[in-house]
Amino acid sequence: MVSDILLSFAAENYGFDKSTLRFISGSTNQIYSFQINGKGYILRFSERPAEQMRQTKAEMDWLYYLAKNDINVSLPLAAGNNQLVISTEADGKTYIISAFETLAGRFWDKNDPALWSAEIFHNWGKVMGDIHRLTKAYSPAGENDVRGAFTGYEALHIENIKHCATVYKITEDLLTEIMALPKDADSYGLIHYDLHPWNFIIDGKHINVFDFDDSLYGWFALDIGIALYHGLWWGRNNDAGQDFTNEIVDNFMNGYLSANRLADFWFDKIPLFMKFRQICKFSWFYNPSDIDEHQRERIKNIENGILFTGCEPFQIIVPQQ
Repeated sequence: MVSDILLSFAAENYGFDKSTLRFISGSTNQIYSFQINGKGYILRFSERPAEQMRQTKAEMDWLYYLAKNDINVSLPLAAGNNQLVISTEADGKTYIISAFETLAGRFWDKNDPALWSAEIFHNWGKVMGDIHRLTKAYSPAGENDVRGAFTGYEALHIENIKHCATVYKITEDLLTEIMALPKDADSYGLIHYDLHPWNFIIDGKHINVFDFDDSLYGWFALDIGIALYHGLWWGRNNDAGQDFTNEIVDNFMNGYLSANRLADFWFDKIPLFMKFRQICKFSWFYNPSDIDEHQRERIKNIENGILFTGCEPFQIIVPQQ
């Protein structure tokens, strides 16, 4: 959680009553909710160097581009000085602050057929396909306001991995393979990079997308791989034991391909990117000084090319496009 000084600064600039603030979460960013005249908004504090203001401005520009092209996204709220991004310093650190409108709908629930079903998987894939199709024609408004490009290391806690020699070797080989992949307008562009089930809201048949903070230039198959990895990680089984594995993969891909074409070459690369995300997850939680049973299992799975223990086998099948 951030200091009261920072919260007061945000309240003054966005014109809301501090008593309406509610803390939501804190990891990479500190996230709060607040209200203005009964309407809800999201407040984001990012501890980052001041020069990254331009990247956050680029995020806002892309959001408006997507909204203009009928993608349901959480649009930014302008501060009192009409700026979509503001910053301040506290305790020798720079904080980049932004606020967003809330979206209608409910979060996924693997035990509720209305919130976790073939239709949801299809529409989730379709909205990603729509975003990728639109990004092909997107040009940032500001020459210097651009998002970064994928290196792999922006998502990895590589220092943790270095303490596990086998996983470190697999990681380096994997990144070498990924970085040698071709880049062209039909396979590479600005992607969400974190479109997992907790970053969209389900409103009937509509998928409303938010949290574009991690967006960068990368392969479309990378975006797909990350989404599918999280979908299977969290939602491949419900509490009644129903297995959604193949239903998630097949319907997501059919939805995606209804909105954007992808060359057959890239279907074989999606598991590669799922493996990358698996290693990212390992790096986030690995503690070399406290290797428990779960960590040993994760290491064994990575070494043996297993994404999830006990996961129903699946294939990324190339549908007719």
